[in-house]
Amino acid sequence: MNTRFLPLIVLTVFLLPIISHAYNPTLNSTIVPYEPQIIDSTISNQAEYLGLLAGDPHMYEFTIGETATLTLRVSQLATDTPIPFSLIAVRENTQNAGVVEVGRLRAEDITWEEKRDGGLGLTLAHSSVFETEIGPGVYRVEVSTPENAGAYMLTVGTLEVPAGYFKTIADVRMVQKFFGISIFGMLLSTYVLYPLGILVLIGLFYYTWRNRTRIQKYAA
Repeated sequence: MNTRFLPLIVLTVFLLPIISHAYNPTLNSTIVPYEPQIIDSTISNQAEYLGLLAGDPHMYEFTIGETATLTLRVSQLATDTPIPFSLIAVRENTQNAGVVEVGRLRAEDITWEEKRDGGLGLTLAHSSVFETEIGPGVYRVEVSTPENAGAYMLTVGTLEVPAGYFKTIADVRMVQKFFGISIFGMLLSTYVLYPLGILVLIGLFYYTWRNRTRIQKYAA
């Protein structure tokens, strides 16, 4: 192959990790009902938590040592009839004196907004964003529906953390698989589609160059 294409290939390979965004998904792994899943205390960093309600609400717990902004959003695969998810955030009182509500998103108050996520290759329905300032302490976030059934993605934080290309690909596949999308759904992700497009263009350029070289050679 002509070396003129090597810079383009190298640029593509080295740019992919830079332009990738970490979805940072984690599957809810709790077994006992109402058992909280402990999550990252750096709540400003964006992270996604995937859960499947099967009769009981899901609880997420984190502890912070300083004032921070809590940002929450719940998403689901877009359908004609969205599942009525609700969120509630509470703070544990000291000395086991119960909890205090920090805020909530009620199902009846949520207007689901459908949006295509090119990276995931999915169309998701997103709730409105819940945001509030919280102080040091132990907090819990509950995800529920009237029937406590359905698959969701809880997003905590807004600060996107860059990641390597191959980790991003693995994260995308994890989210797609969770929502029941086959492996062929990866072809709809821009993280796969764009590199494939670049490789196709390189192949076309090379094919054109090779044929032109042959024609010029035989014409000489």
